[in-house]
Amino acid sequence: DIKNEQKERINVDKFMLYDDPLEFLSGNAVPKGEPEKIFLQGKKMYSELSSETEEFMNFMLENELFDVISRKGKAVGGYSTSLPDFKAPFVFANFNGTSGDIDVLTHEAGHAFASYLARDFKISDYRSPTLESCEIHSMSMEFFTWPWMNLFFEEQSDKYKYAHLSGALTFIPYGTIVDYFQHIVYEKPQMTPDERKQVWKDLQKEFMPYLNTDGMPFFEDGRYWQRQHHIYSSPFYYIDYCLAQTVALEYWAESQIDYKASWNKYITMTKRGGTDTFTGLVKSAGLESPFEEEALKKVAKIAREWLKDFDKDKLV
Repeated sequence: DIKNEQKERINVDKFMLYDDPLEFLSGNAVPKGEPEKIFLQGKKMYSELSSETEEFMNFMLENELFDVISRKGKAVGGYSTSLPDFKAPFVFANFNGTSGDIDVLTHEAGHAFASYLARDFKISDYRSPTLESCEIHSMSMEFFTWPWMNLFFEEQSDKYKYAHLSGALTFIPYGTIVDYFQHIVYEKPQMTPDERKQVWKDLQKEFMPYLNTDGMPFFEDGRYWQRQHHIYSSPFYYIDYCLAQTVALEYWAESQIDYKASWNKYITMTKRGGTDTFTGLVKSAGLESPFEEEALKKVAKIAREWLKDFDKDKLV
């Protein structure tokens, strides 16, 4: 349904792979202002969000721990890491004038914030939980910063929120394909390249039936998986994003009812660092484990209703 609505919004007869990134016929939401302004607004956002985030943002800016301005010869990509000797996080990215710039200030800063809160644990393994828990920190921060999106997108903030939430839902089937594909090919190492490509084609047809790759030989042939570097660099990691996205959606759903209570749950979990397992951390926040049969179904239903009830006139 979400992708059919997108197809209607952008007015195409056949929803092609290259149509997928375009959310609105008038264009996707774009942040306003130069990087310096974005950082100024980011500082305002985190100073208003909580005392913990205000302290964190001041620390990051005072110590020049963001390297996000694009320049000639700079490596591509974006990430957050830690500098344990200095008890400091560090964020690397390349601003390019898209909504991805704001994602750096929410997603990657979410990772960095978690690292900052856990920096004083004497046992180094306690400073960071397992990877799927780390992604909760970042993906949830994306939603907790919603009330300040007007600082960056102004009149387009509603477009950003709509695309963000719908994208969070439609990402999960794709993430599932990536994981499912790896299980199959690792269980059958004798498969030929053509057989592996057929596996991807079958999974894509099952989980993403809306996507058309006609006339695009590389993708039509079942090679899409070769674009997902995690399959090569971090086998079986991708499902962690799906688990974390489900928990982040739980935080989002609760924040729509009681923002402060939901945020306090997030702070409680994040301050625990890596002192518990993924399921233990989720339970400590009073949330439902994604491994529970109904967990994803519940939050997906709430998110879907939010999207259905959204004033579509704001998306023009």
